[in-house]
Amino acid sequence: MRKLLLSAMVLLLILSARAQIGRGSIFLGGDIGVYTQKVNYDSGSDLKGTIINVFPVFGKFIKDNLVVGTNLGFSLSNSENDLYIDNKITTYQAGVFIRKYKNIGASGFYIFGQGGLNIGYYKQESDAPDNAYDDEVKRTSISINAFPGISFAVSKRFHLETGFNNLVNLTYYDEKRDDNSPNVTGYDSHGFGISSSLSNATSSFYLGFRVLLSK
Repeated sequence: MRKLLLSAMVLLLILSARAQIGRGSIFLGGDIGVYTQKVNYDSGSDLKGTIINVFPVFGKFIKDNLVVGTNLGFSLSNSENDLYIDNKITTYQAGVFIRKYKNIGASGFYIFGQGGLNIGYYKQESDAPDNAYDDEVKRTSISINAFPGISFAVSKRFHLETGFNNLVNLTYYDEKRDDNSPNVTGYDSHGFGISSSLSNATSSFYLGFRVLLSK
């Protein structure tokens, strides 16, 4: 019985060790999100919108289960209603991150925590009916964010993952609104903010993949 228990413990340790993501591995992948929304107001006004998010990433494991890397980002949002025929938001970002994995035995599942620093550029353009006015808002920002997630190893080199992107976000921003018509008041604004994206699941929940190239 003692030999059987000892053998089981050794086997479990071997399997757990194999589940580690080894130092020197290359980390490639991306997050993709596509969302659509339609709102019917009691006043008879309808709102329709589409959001597309693309975030490629690259990194390297400096220790077992610990990766550092860089990420890029592009987001496009377009909506229409009776007030704004076209409301377009374009976002670009670049940043660095660190992520720590914890394997759940040899099941192929991992939980992870990630933190990062990002620089972003945001532009919103709104066109009113009959060209009554054009509204343009530009924002640059620096943010620190953190979030948890779950990853599943489909194979040794391919992982699927999901999580709540930017669950906690601390941001400094500088924003400017251009005065493009008599009906629009321009301004310059800057400040700090802290937020949680749980209040808006469509902008935080994502599905992504990672390709791991062993050393």
